[in-house]
Amino acid sequence: MQPSPDRVDREALIVGMTLVPALLSRNKSFALFEDPEVRRARFRASLLRGIVRQLAGGRVESLEVVAAKRGGDRDLRELRYRVPGIRVDRRALLTEAEYACVAYLAGRASVEGLSASDEDRARIDAALRRLSASLKLAEMEPTAG
Repeated sequence: MQPSPDRVDREALIVGMTLVPALLSRNKSFALFEDPEVRRARFRASLLRGIVRQLAGGRVESLEVVAAKRGGDRDLRELRYRVPGIRVDRRALLTEAEYACVAYLAGRASVEGLSASDEDRARIDAALRRLSASLKLAEMEPTAG
């Protein structure tokens, strides 16, 4: 069974693709990958994993997370840090779910000063449950590896 792009929760897809990059096979879910929302989710997940790679690389200074608001009712967090070796100051505006993914993966990579709270973990779990329901993962056949 192939997932349908019109029923996919974009935020949940970002969480799933961030935590499990090989979650969906492009060959088996080609129609899904053609959807512009899924492309954006895939790009965003890649961006989040890149942030964690930089943070885990150990050459980061001035790591801080601040609350931010963007128009509308969505709470956002701004992650700021400096990579002095390449003279880069990086700022990323993240949704609460995106921040939860970064904090979770950074904590697993032992990044000092950044780890997922219980609230972050609950946010990730809720997104993964929504993703599982929207993609009907329980109905998909497991792939032989």
